[in-house]
Amino acid sequence: MKRYLLLAIFLKFLLVITPAEALGVMIENATDILNTSEACAACHGDINTQWKMSLHSSSLLHSIDGIYSFIVDGIEKDPIRKGLPLKGELMKCLNCHAPVMEYASDKFIKEVVDAIKIAGGKSANPEGKKKAKELLSHLNVSCYTCHNLRAVPPPHTPEKQTVYGLHGPGNIKGNAAYHTIKKTTYLDNSIFCMQCHGLYTAPDSERIICSTIAQSYRDQYVAAGGQTTCQECHMTKSNRGHTFPGAYAPVMLKEGMLLEVNARAFKTQSYGEKKWFPAAAITVDITNKAGHRIPDGCMWTSRVLLTVTATDDNDKVIWSAQKEFFEPGLDIEGNRRYDTWEIKDILDYSLQPRKTTTEEYYAVFPEREKLVKIEAKLVYIHKEGLEFPVHSERKVLRYN
Repeated sequence: MKRYLLLAIFLKFLLVITPAEALGVMIENATDILNTSEACAACHGDINTQWKMSLHSSSLLHSIDGIYSFIVDGIEKDPIRKGLPLKGELMKCLNCHAPVMEYASDKFIKEVVDAIKIAGGKSANPEGKKKAKELLSHLNVSCYTCHNLRAVPPPHTPEKQTVYGLHGPGNIKGNAAYHTIKKTTYLDNSIFCMQCHGLYTAPDSERIICSTIAQSYRDQYVAAGGQTTCQECHMTKSNRGHTFPGAYAPVMLKEGMLLEVNARAFKTQSYGEKKWFPAAAITVDITNKAGHRIPDGCMWTSRVLLTVTATDDNDKVIWSAQKEFFEPGLDIEGNRRYDTWEIKDILDYSLQPRKTTTEEYYAVFPEREKLVKIEAKLVYIHKEGLEFPVHSERKVLRYN
């Protein structure tokens, strides 16, 4: 009961128009606005449990750093944006991260902005941060986001008190007393996911490109013959359902990338010396099996790190090399990955879908070495302190 009371307090500031007009769902008045994902759990408990494990359930808080930066740097420090209606600018983030805010009053918009600045800033008040995060935790991509608000392809609009799904009412056990059920194939189309995981055009025609997964999926994967949909990888396969695992799930990273290492031992001479040194020709193949580039995501923070090391018989490193794969641009701290003049030569340094990226190394080792162990490691790094090992492979070279 306490949980629902908190939701009621949180949601009571929503819209000056009736909830039914706003959300187009089974909410007829202000007191009924509790019909959120929590209410769906009464009949769809298993799906609700899956959804709570997904990043959709924390879509605002998960991206709090980027949204905070957009408010503080993109709105408050920009003389043009600062003079525009706050709600219209904020929705350039929240249209995807918390779509229900489209129907929020200006008063509640201001409260959410204040909460984002507290939660995303460096406030020394832990209690204030906790309260701000509690408020923002209820803003997410909820059941009604996908099954009503975004369930009908534009320019059509969803019907009120209607929940859209892949199955019609004839496939539902029991009755649907709480809402009308309508069948749609749109939910099973990759274009449905592209509404948020790609280009967003705001009402003022500004184009927002935080995530370029949709562009990569369309132009690099589908155009090259790929036929798997977003839903098939992230929902249907392995019965993943509404957990929607992605780059934060190690199993998805392991499935999405393959690592193969080949190393050939030989001996070589250094210039000006009459000595023979053990050496190796090392080839590392990284195959991207996903339906889009790797890495990808908001603010271009992620990168894939390839590390190749050679160690002696005592596990001492005698040679090493590294290579990063990423998209050029600014990271979340404002650091430039590549200067503008360099981008013309390296337009996209990420791993491309349906392609194998080959890295070749020529390594020379100390003269005394008789046994050398080559190891290649692939690590997915979201940001400092948050990384996942993906694959590793070893080869042993022997020298006479």
